[in-house]
Amino acid sequence: MKENKKRLSFNKTGIMYKTIIILGVIVVTLSVILVTIKINEITTIKTIKRHYNKTVITKTKANIFNKNKKKIGVLSKKVVLNLDKKKINKKEDTYFKIKNTNYYIYYNDVEKTKEKVVKDEINPNYLVWNNNIESKKKINFYKDNNKILELKDKISLKVEYSDDDYYYIYFLDRLLKVNKKEVNLVDNENTKETESNYISIINYEEIKDKCNSETCIEKNEVYKELETLNKNGYYLIDMDSLNNYLKHNIRLKEKAILLTTNKVDNNDFINAKKIVLLSDEDNKRFVTNNTASNKDTDYNKINRYRIKDDTTIDDFKKMLEGQNVKEKEKVVIEKTSSSSEQKIAVLNYHFFYDDEKGEQCNENICEPVRDFRKHLDYLRDNGYKTLTMDEFYKWMYGKIELPQKSVLITVDDGAMGTGAHNGNKLIPILEEYKMHATLFLIAGWWDIKNYQSEYLDVRSHTYDMHNAGTCGKGQLLCNTKEIDLEDLKKSLDIIKNNDSFCFPFYQYNETSLQAVKEAGFKMSFIGGYRKAKRSDNKYLIPRYPIHKDTSLKTFISWVS
Repeated sequence: MKENKKRLSFNKTGIMYKTIIILGVIVVTLSVILVTIKINEITTIKTIKRHYNKTVITKTKANIFNKNKKKIGVLSKKVVLNLDKKKINKKEDTYFKIKNTNYYIYYNDVEKTKEKVVKDEINPNYLVWNNNIESKKKINFYKDNNKILELKDKISLKVEYSDDDYYYIYFLDRLLKVNKKEVNLVDNENTKETESNYISIINYEEIKDKCNSETCIEKNEVYKELETLNKNGYYLIDMDSLNNYLKHNIRLKEKAILLTTNKVDNNDFINAKKIVLLSDEDNKRFVTNNTASNKDTDYNKINRYRIKDDTTIDDFKKMLEGQNVKEKEKVVIEKTSSSSEQKIAVLNYHFFYDDEKGEQCNENICEPVRDFRKHLDYLRDNGYKTLTMDEFYKWMYGKIELPQKSVLITVDDGAMGTGAHNGNKLIPILEEYKMHATLFLIAGWWDIKNYQSEYLDVRSHTYDMHNAGTCGKGQLLCNTKEIDLEDLKKSLDIIKNNDSFCFPFYQYNETSLQAVKEAGFKMSFIGGYRKAKRSDNKYLIPRYPIHKDTSLKTFISWVS
């Protein structure tokens, strides 16, 4: 009995030991399995991470998947992709999301790359269409002429522009094209920006440094018209843009202009200014009629104009706006000294200040703002036209006629109250009255950007010669012609207009006159207290200097 009990106890102990051993083996086995699983998981995550980068490239042809991991397309080999940022912490993160899409790619189909997706630039003057493309059963995407993606999925993308066979869209962070036959075009409001509803083609028959015919335009005149174009928010297009616009392949922002010429003495000039040299074929296609035209069915949005030597800035603005511009009959001007010859008062101001606000100006050439307003009130109330310098220049050379009540307002120097940096009196008043003036700026003393206004022309008053010279006169009169010429050319580099110049202190001599002429200026102004006539010396045009004590009565007598 006792022996049986011992034997039973021994068996129980053996069973317990065996159980413990078995359990230990199981625990060790499970631990090994778990460790192995963990190691494999870590190894898998590391493997996935080795494939992930912000930018990857397909190793071979690669499937792409939707968010449910269903295959919906195939990418070509060696396609660079941008990926969405993500942290890979699980072995299930085996699909990478393609940036700016709802599509995924398997990690083992791509590898890291230092290549970048080249961002395609679209002409900033093109407007995106208010249409989207929608896929049919299948859609292929091409970069240049290479297919990079085949997709079987419903997708809607906005149209940037088109050609005869393809729509161009942004997808996969690049500009791609799709065949028009493979997609439907649907309406969609992608932009509210205004599309250009017309294009003005403005033609220069010939552009040269110096001209002697009415159809030849000097580069100096072209500069002025380009300045007007820029100031009024217009921009230049090329012939390809025009052709694509007419084919309805692109949408252009409003205020698109094409400048053309039939002949030029320097191709570098027109290339720099984005002026198109017309071919013989284009000459036939775009017949210049100098007026807005809505007759042609193919070109019903095209207005065609011709620039002549008597085209004024006002005419040019009408051309930009697509308005009718009548060609002028050429006026023959006979030189005469008779009293019937038209005379125009040229007024000369300097500084502006507001004494009613406590401002002070101790020089006699200062003009109180309240008095300047009285002058403009009189001109406005009595029907006077305030001239641009371009209009005065063309009148002086007999290219245009002006109303009898015309006046040219000039301002010298660019000092107190004339610019945005030194009191800003002049420009706001001109813009309020919508009256024109010309500032003769000492170009080296103040930045020309301080004097920007549609109503203020800026011309040269030397670069840095408005000082007393060592000869007892103004510096311009004390120098050699070569020194004067160098200064004048520096001023033109900034002002870029040589139709007129103003002598500092109203002083001139033969040397300075010759320098002004050789610099290319067409006119120059002095003092003189009398009206200007066409028969005057173009380089000694008189003006009425206005002083602080100039009465309104005196002012009226000068302009009347």
